[in-house]
Order: sequence, then structure tokens, then C-alpha cells
Amino acid sequence: MASKKGKRVAPPIPVRFGREEMAFYRAIAARASAERRSISGQLKYYARLGLIAKDNPDLPLSMIEGILEAREELKAGLGQPYHWGVLQDPSA
Repeated sequence: MASKKGKRVAPPIPVRFGREEMAFYRAIAARASAERRSISGQLKYYARLGLIAKDNPDLPLSMIEGILEAREELKAGLGQPYHWGVLQDPSA
């Protein structure tokens, strides 16, 4: 494995699509473009979702995506504590 700033980085792994898979490839490319990701990044995103979904078959995909989004928001410092049982007036 290569090293990047003291961290081990896996070497790139090529993914090949055959002729019968070109529609699948185009769908991935379109979603990657819509979500501002590279095709490689989109494949990694789908692989991550697939692993999490396989490990948590009782969770809907939308919930898994929401959890991942919330984790990134916390990392960005956007989290706010939730006070259980306390209703607050949104206009206050």
C-alpha cells in the first residue's frame, strides 16, 4: 500500500463494465454528475451504502442516508442538542 502523510492508502482498483452493463454505467455516471461526484466516488458511495444496508437489513435506505448525512453535519459543527420532551415556540 502507498503512503500519504503517514496514512496507508490502498492502490486504485480498476472496475470494468462490459457491453451488457453500459446502461448501468450510464446510470451511475448520470447520478455521479447530479450529486457532484466522480464516477469512482459514486461507486464508493454505493459500495458503502450497500455494506451498511447489508449489515442493517431492518433500516430503509433513506434512513441510512439520513444518518450518514447527520454524521457529516456533526463533523462540520452543525449539530445542536435535542432536549427531549421540551417543545419550543419556533417564533421565539
